[in-house]
Amino acid sequence: MSHRSDLPAPIEAIVRAIGAPSVEADERASTFARGVALGALVGAAIAGSAIWQRRQATRPSAPKPQESPRDPA
Repeated sequence: MSHRSDLPAPIEAIVRAIGAPSVEADERASTFARGVALGALVGAAIAGSAIWQRRQATRPSAPKPQESPRDPA
């Protein structure tokens, strides 16, 4: 397998760990690594959204301004 410098280091490590002996297998490993990365990003977004919702639900709401009686003019 040739060294590919156009891949980020973590993805290159995954590709090397899988040990893709052919171009087709190298492509499949690269696709797999992209899928793992995309899944991690989606999972992080979902977790962040859940944390944000919980945080907003426990935060006390701002007090409403009291209306002062209007002076008849």
